[in-house]
Amino acid sequence: MRRNNQIGALLAICSTIIWSGNFIVSRYAIHLAGPMSIALFRWTIATITMFPFAISNLKAEWPIFKQNKLYFFLMGLIGFTVYNTLIYSAGHYATAINMALFGSTVNPIVAALLGAWLVNEKLHWKNISGILLCIIGTLYLLTKGDIHNILSFQFGKGDLWMIAAGVCFGSYNVFVKKKPKGISNNSFLLCLFIIGATLLLPGALYEMNYVQPVVYNTHLLWVVLYIGIGNSTISYLIWNNAIQKIGAGKASLFLTLGPILSSFEAVLFLNESFNQAQIVSGIIIISGIVINTWPTPIKPVTHQTS
Repeated sequence: MRRNNQIGALLAICSTIIWSGNFIVSRYAIHLAGPMSIALFRWTIATITMFPFAISNLKAEWPIFKQNKLYFFLMGLIGFTVYNTLIYSAGHYATAINMALFGSTVNPIVAALLGAWLVNEKLHWKNISGILLCIIGTLYLLTKGDIHNILSFQFGKGDLWMIAAGVCFGSYNVFVKKKPKGISNNSFLLCLFIIGATLLLPGALYEMNYVQPVVYNTHLLWVVLYIGIGNSTISYLIWNNAIQKIGAGKASLFLTLGPILSSFEAVLFLNESFNQAQIVSGIIIISGIVINTWPTPIKPVTHQTS
């Protein structure tokens, strides 16, 4: 169990580091393509990348997929089509830091509550304490260290998109644990990548022709390759393994590192402002993660003799 915790924590951290760049890309790419177009490009590249590694498993496991059509449709819709469209929509209205804040705060709360309700992930006092600390750390970052700022804070359209995105991804994280037996991780993702891209296609084509034309250049190419290979194929494989090892609730808490990582990246690449609150909030959030994931010692069983 302790080794599983360590490996699962490492995998979750790696995914979070890769995903933290998604908020930066979302802001950077707003003038290159619309949200549905970017999401379509992402899952198309992810499908192409995953195809050679997963097609043989997908063929062998196809009867199981057919028996669970509704499960895979909903997972693809909520966890891929809707979730990513919401993120790239938020990029038009919210800063990268705010996107990371709201997306990363809502997700672990939803994952912990749904996990306790649906997949019997027990909420220990350490889990609750860790979640509360991560929320406090995120609020500290949001208010720049002054709690009075929360009273005058107004939710923007992009913030609301990110809250909805957090609910979607928190739900996806929990239902990964419900993956049908006999389905391998790579075929699981390939199926969801295909569903995500297929459902996005009609909306993206309309968006390209009537809402926001795509600007085809090398900048878009690098963005699409990053989100399609790094943010999708690699990070989702790592993430789903993390969930299998430590559960959705614990894994999702690592996403609260996202605002800290995105803050530094936003300062470096988007010239967004940096402040001391980011350091303090980082310490609080990391403390919450450590408390939440620290293994509980197993009490030795004593046998009474008469």
